[in-house]
Amino acid sequence: MVRVGLAGLGFMGGTHAQCHAALPNSQLVAVVDPEPDRRGTFAQTYGATPYASLEEMLASAEVDMVDICMPTYLHREAVEKVAAAGKHVLCEKPMALTAKDCDAMIAATKKAGVKFMIGQVLRFWPEYVVIKEILDSGRLGRIKWASATRMSPPPTWSWRRWLFDPKLSGGAVLDLHIHDLDTLNWMLGKPSKVSASGVKTKQGGLDNVFTLLTGHPGGQVSFAEGSLDLAPGFPFTMGLKVDCEGGTIELNTRLTPSLLVAPVGGGVEYPEVPAIEVPTVAGAGSAGNISALGGYFVEVKYFVDCVDSGATPDRVTPEEAKASVQMCLAAAASADKGAPVAV
Repeated sequence: MVRVGLAGLGFMGGTHAQCHAALPNSQLVAVVDPEPDRRGTFAQTYGATPYASLEEMLASAEVDMVDICMPTYLHREAVEKVAAAGKHVLCEKPMALTAKDCDAMIAATKKAGVKFMIGQVLRFWPEYVVIKEILDSGRLGRIKWASATRMSPPPTWSWRRWLFDPKLSGGAVLDLHIHDLDTLNWMLGKPSKVSASGVKTKQGGLDNVFTLLTGHPGGQVSFAEGSLDLAPGFPFTMGLKVDCEGGTIELNTRLTPSLLVAPVGGGVEYPEVPAIEVPTVAGAGSAGNISALGGYFVEVKYFVDCVDSGATPDRVTPEEAKASVQMCLAAAASADKGAPVAV
C-alpha cells in the first residue's frame, strides 16, 4: 500500500484525490491546503489527516509519496522540499515557470534518489494513446503534418484566481497550451523552430495563442492553438488532426464518436478507445473544465504503481517535461518579438 500526501486541494487536487481513493494500492493519509475549511472537508471525505503546510505534513505524516497539485509558481519549492524529505514526487504540469526552476527540480530529485514525474496527462489520455499507437504501428505511413487545439472558457475555478495572473501561472501559453506542445513533441519529436502569435488579456497573460512548429526530426510541420479566454458558456474542446501518407486521423471531443481514421483507400474507421473503469468514490473540491477522471486516473495509477513496484516512471521523463516548458517559453518569446525562435 502506497501512503500518499496530497498538497493543494483545488480543482486538480480534488481530481487526484478521487483517483487515489479509487486505487486499491493507494491510501490518501494526509492532505495539505492553507484554507482550513477546504482541508477539513478533504480530511473528512477521505479519512486523511489535514495539514496547513507542506512542511508540517512532511514533519508529521508517514507518507511514501507526495502528489503536488499546488499552483505552478510553488512547484519548484515544493518539489525540492519533498525530495529533501526522501519522498517520491508526482507533480502537476506545467513543471515550473522557468527552465532554471525545472533544472533545480530535476537536480533535487536525482540527488535524493526519489521517483519524479510531471503530470503531462495527455500521454495517458485514452484517445491520445490510441493515436500514438496507430502512428507507431506504421500502418498509415509517414506523418506529414499535425494540428492540435484546446479551447476553454476562463478558469474561474482557480484558487484566488491565480491562473489569471501570468506571473503566477505563465498564462494559457504555459498552463493550457503545454498539453498540445508536449503531445506534438511526443508524437513528432522536438522541432527546431517556434513561431507564435496571440492575444493577451487585460492581465497581460498570453491566454490566446497560435503556434507553428517546424523542423521536427522527420521534417514535419505542426500547429497548435489554445485559449483560456473564450465566452463562459463555451464548452471545453480538445482536438488533434494527424495527416499521414496513408490516411488521416482526427480527434474531436465535440463529436461522437470522438476519434476517426480515414485511410487513403477510402472509408472511415472508428478505432476502439478503451473505457477507463473507475470505481465510484466520494468527491471534494471545486469543479473545473473536465467531467470525468479519464486520463488522470490512468496517470495517477501509473505513478502509484511505479512507487509500489519500484519501477522508474518513463512514460514522461522530467527532461521531457522540461522540454515542453521550454517550448511554451519559446512560443511566448516568439509572440513578444514577432519573430521565430530557435529551440
